[in-house]
This record gives sequence, C-alpha cells and structure tokens, in this order.
Amino acid sequence: MRSLSTHVPVFVSFFLVFSGFPQETATKGTQPGRDLQAIAMLRQSAAAMAQSVPSDSSATGTVTIVEGSSTDSGTIRILTRGAEETAEMMSLVSGQRAIIYSHGDAKEVTGTQSTNPPLELSVSDECPDFPLFVVTSMLNNPDEALRYVGSEILSGVSVQHVQAWNSFASRPRLQKLAPFSTKDIWFDTSSGLPLKIAYSRRAAVGAEPAIPVEVFFSNYTSVLGVQYPFQINKSFNGTPWQTIAIQKVSFNTGLTEAEFQIE
Repeated sequence: MRSLSTHVPVFVSFFLVFSGFPQETATKGTQPGRDLQAIAMLRQSAAAMAQSVPSDSSATGTVTIVEGSSTDSGTIRILTRGAEETAEMMSLVSGQRAIIYSHGDAKEVTGTQSTNPPLELSVSDECPDFPLFVVTSMLNNPDEALRYVGSEILSGVSVQHVQAWNSFASRPRLQKLAPFSTKDIWFDTSSGLPLKIAYSRRAAVGAEPAIPVEVFFSNYTSVLGVQYPFQINKSFNGTPWQTIAIQKVSFNTGLTEAEFQIE
C-alpha cells in the first residue's frame, strides 16, 4: 500500500553531489525527462552498493525453475561487462539455457536452439540480476528517462519507487521501442539498496500481451566492497518462477567480448 508521503528523505540530497558517479542537471520540459529526485535516488543507491563500479562481474550459484507442474534445477552463471553487456547462463537437468545481451541486441538459447528475439523483446533481455549494473547503466545512459514515483511500502518495508525507460532520444528510428524498455525499481529507504525490479515482456505492439516479470533481491553481501544480492527470486506473470542462490562473485576479471557473442 502506497503511503501518503511523496518526499525523498533528506539524506538523499547528499548524493546529488556524490563525486563517484556522473553529475547531471534536470530541467523541466527537456527530453528525455530525468527528474532530480529520481537521479538522487539512483545515485544514493549506487553509492550504497559500491564506492567504485567494477568493469565486469561474474557470479555463480544454483537455480531452481518452476514452470507449471515442472521443476528444473542446476547451476547459473551471471556476467556483466561495461554498461551494455550481460549474460545469464544456466546448466539445468533439462539442458542449457542462456540469455545474452549486447548493446541492444540479444540471443536466447534453450537446449540446442538459439534465436535472436525481436527488438521489442531484446530491450527487456538485459539481465537485472546485478542491481549495481542496472542502476549505473541508467545513470550513464543520456537517453534514459527517469521519474520518481513516490514513497511506498513493500512487504512492510519503506521504499522509494523510481521508474526508468530508454527514450532512444539519440536514435529516432528506435524510439518506438521506448515503451518496451520500462523498468520500475524499489529502493530500501534506510539502506538505499534495491529490493525489487519489475518490467514487462511484450513481443510486439498492438494486442500482443505483456507478461510481467518481478525480481526480488535479498541477503546482500559485501564482496570486495561491492554489495551483491546473494538471494534472487523471480516471478513470471504473477507466479513464482526462479530461485537463485549466489555462491561466489568476482569482479574485474577481464571478461571480453567473446563472452557476450550474439551471432
């Protein structure tokens, strides 16, 4: 239930001048819209997660997937590199699965089948599992529109709600994809850590149904000064879907483009 307050806590204002992340101004009426409260919340969260952003990350753990009456399990590897490359690779009892995202394009793998999804789906294929990557990517992308929604209560915890989407302002031919890129993030008011990311997957405009995905983060653990959620729970279309337990995380390991090939 949303509370009546729509004000960011006073401590957030400090992060408007936090030197470790890009400094920006937001002017009413400019495109894309990047309101100051949203920028402040993202900076506060980034600062809570790390003093500096690693160039790449590699996390491994276990995953359980529930799809209808079927349950599958195995291991998972989550990779990020720079601001626009992610990979989520699973070795399951039923076979291999992967979603690889690189600079706006994506590849989805199930077993021996590999497909390049339409751009409408590609924009939602960027892996959300490492929240620091998500937050800093939003801050660093000048086309990213940011809106502070308000103060809310999430599972009994006070949170700050921010909505973001890629306006593609610098790429007019892709601006039709902007509605497909919307993400909502809820940040713990006390710690600044992201607790939930929500978005929808929709393959085309018109009557094509939108399938909601929710990602919940908990058990944040400091690894080399970076906060990483060691428990990740996902729902698909309102139903519990994936349970991920992280076991090991490494940063700045020298990942290359080869890890994120989509051809």
